Amino acid sequence: MRHVRRGAAVLAAVGALLVACGSGESSADPAAADALRAARRHVAAAGSARVDATTDTGGGLTSRSAGTLAWSDGVEGTLTVRITGGELAASTRKLGGDPSQTRFLPDAYYTRMTDAFASLQGGRHWIRHPYDAHSDLTPADSLKALGEAKDLRRVGRETVRGTWTTHYRGTSGEQQMDVWIDFRDLLVQRTQRAGDFTSTIRYSDYGAEAAAVRPPAHDTVDFSDITSGG
Repeated sequence: MRHVRRGAAVLAAVGALLVACGSGESSADPAAADALRAARRHVAAAGSARVDATTDTGGGLTSRSAGTLAWSDGVEGTLTVRITGGELAASTRKLGGDPSQTRFLPDAYYTRMTDAFASLQGGRHWIRHPYDAHSDLTPADSLKALGEAKDLRRVGRETVRGTWTTHYRGTSGEQQMDVWIDFRDLLVQRTQRAGDFTSTIRYSDYGAEAAAVRPPAHDTVDFSDITSGG
């Protein structure tokens, strides 16, 4: 079962790229903190956006995810996940499919796996991943966490996909976080780095409709059961 647990953990990391960990500290740059507070208000009010995310686990796996997420009443939305490379790509495709799907709901996110995985888990195709109690689930939460970082600073003006933005950087939890804010005080891009793990999320079409269907309970297994042997 070791390869099954490892494959499930890799796909869990792909879903978790959208969840940051908060710092709970006080910023040393009041102007930068004020800018992020303004962005947080606008992002929270927008309520949803299209996302295009890439992740690199440090050579083991690279992936790209795209879809729409909403956060007005808990997190909700659906992403399509494609494996783009890495030494674990073949085994991950066998267990998780390519493309796969991740559904975000207020209580947890759910990853769709293949029949090969289900055959080892009593016929169940979906893995349920509860959120960490200390996680920042929405982009507005992430802006709040970064705004409290002691090392928060304004990097400068940069273009992202042809849009002029202001780049800010700081440490949130154990992650270096960079964000790019546009003239509307909306988050355009967020990058997180922790050790060999890197993720980049781009946001567009704020206000886009998002939805996710909860997988059937009989077709779902908790991630903790997979890691303990299934």
